[in-house]
Amino acid sequence: MKSRIFNLKPFKILTLFAFLFFLLYTNICFSATNKQDENLNLYCNNNLLMDANSGNVLFEKNGYSKIYPASTTKILTTILVLDNLALDENVVVSQKAANSVPIGSSVMGVKAGEIYSVENLLYGLLLPSGNDAAIVLAEAVSSNVDDFAKLMNDKAKQIGCLNTHFVNPHGFFDENHYSTPYDMALIFKYAMKYDKFREILGTKTWELPPTNKTPEKRTLKNTNRLIDDNYSVFYKYALGGKTGYTIESRGTYVGYAKKDDKLLIVSNFDGSQNINGQNARFLDAISLSNYGFNNFNNEKIIDKSLYSFEVLDERNNKKITLALEDDIYSLISENDYIIAVPSLKLNFDDMTNNTSKISLHIYGKNIDINNEYNALTTKTNNYITIKYILKFVPYTILFILIIILIYLICILIKNRKNDIMNIMFRK
Repeated sequence: MKSRIFNLKPFKILTLFAFLFFLLYTNICFSATNKQDENLNLYCNNNLLMDANSGNVLFEKNGYSKIYPASTTKILTTILVLDNLALDENVVVSQKAANSVPIGSSVMGVKAGEIYSVENLLYGLLLPSGNDAAIVLAEAVSSNVDDFAKLMNDKAKQIGCLNTHFVNPHGFFDENHYSTPYDMALIFKYAMKYDKFREILGTKTWELPPTNKTPEKRTLKNTNRLIDDNYSVFYKYALGGKTGYTIESRGTYVGYAKKDDKLLIVSNFDGSQNINGQNARFLDAISLSNYGFNNFNNEKIIDKSLYSFEVLDERNNKKITLALEDDIYSLISENDYIIAVPSLKLNFDDMTNNTSKISLHIYGKNIDINNEYNALTTKTNNYITIKYILKFVPYTILFILIIILIYLICILIKNRKNDIMNIMFRK
C-alpha cells in the first residue's frame, strides 16, 4: 500500500516542505535567541539595562516589578538637594536629625550642632551612604522629612516614575517606600545631568575637613567596589553608581558605565551579598554592561532633516512648525527595527527665542523611548480655529441684540412722533 503523501498534488507537497522548513528555521532562530539570553548569567532577581542617552531599555528581567530600593533612594535625595541648596551653604545638624537616624543605618558620623557644607554632606550621603546625612539634608531643604518626602514623590512623577513612592530620604526599609528597576534607572538618568552628582559618584575617597565638633580630618570611602581597583570586581568601564542594602531589600545597585560611544545604566535589585564571596549586584552590573557593549550599536534613529512637527497654539491662534535641533540616536540591536511616527507633546510656556522642548514617544520593534528634545521654530502662521471663532460668538450675539434694540427704539420713537403729529393735525 502506497503512502498517502505520494498521492498529494505537487503544489501541496511544496507547501508541506515550505511549512516544515519554516518550523525548522523558526526553531533555529528561537534557539539562537534563547542561547544568547542563557549566556547572560544574572544573580539578582530584578535587573534592567538602559541606554543612558536615549532611555531605551535594552534588557530587563523583572525590571518593572516592585522592589525596595534601599540606599539607591539617595539618588533622588541628591537631585532635590542640588536643585534647592548651594554647595557652599553651611548646614547645622539639628538634635532631631541626630536622634532620628534608624538603628543599624550606615552613617557618615554627624553630631548635633555640627556644621557642614552642603557639598561635604553630599559626599557623606553618596560615598559611605550616610542615612544621617540624608536626614540633615532633607531638613535643610524642607525643614522636615515628611515635607521632603512629598517633594521626592512630586519629583519622581515629573521624571516619569509611575510606580514609585518614597517616605524617607535614605531608603531605610518601609512597606510604603518602593520603586521598580525601571523607575530607578529613570531617576539615575535624570541625575546624570548634574556635574556634581557624577563627580561624587566617581570619587573613591573624600577627606572631610575638621568641624566645630570634630577636630580631626576624616576619610569617607565609596561603597561602590566597581570603581575601586583594590577589589577583584573592579570594572574599568564603570564610571560610578549608588549601592544599597537592607535585610528586606538585599543588595541593590544603580550605576553607569561607558565604552566608546556607548553609555549604559544598570539597575540591579534583590541580590545576594555572597556569590562566591562577591556581591550579586556588582557581578550583574559587569555582565549587563558587557552584554550592552557587545550586542548594541549606537545608531541614528531619527534624522532631524526628515522630521518636522506642526502644532496649533490656540491661545495665540498660531500654527507653528517645529524641527528637531539635533539628530536622535539610540543604542539598538543588530536586528531590524521599525520606528513609528512619534507622538508629540509641546509646552508653549517653555518657548523662548524660537526654541522649545518637545516630548516625543518613539516606539516600534525593539525600541520604546520617551524623551524631551530641543526643537526650533521654523515657521509661524496665523491660524483661526473654531474655538477662536466661538470665543467671539457671545460678543457677536450681544452686538446684534444691541443693534436690534437700537432699531426698535428708533421705530418706537418714530411711531411716537407720528402719533404726536396726528394728534396735532386733528386739533
